[in-house]
Amino acid sequence: MVKQLNRGSEEKLFRIRILSHKGDKVHIKLPITFVKKLIQNNALDIFNNEDDIIDSEKLLALIVNAFNYNLNGEIARLERSNGDIIKIIID
Repeated sequence: MVKQLNRGSEEKLFRIRILSHKGDKVHIKLPITFVKKLIQNNALDIFNNEDDIIDSEKLLALIVNAFNYNLNGEIARLERSNGDIIKIIID
């Protein structure tokens, strides 16, 4: 569940967890301030896969809005048809 926190966004972390249908696990943990700079510089392109049904621009806008509203928790959970699960978490 997403929660709003009163602490500063620079204390929070942006996490991406990927559980592939092949059993692979990827855990990425970055400071929010760094992720904001990546987004501003169009350098966060992990959601730009041609076969994805995900609109990467809308997803990045969702992430930026979550930062701006100081949200906390799982903000997106994507389940692909092949069984891959991608979780986007702010904590």
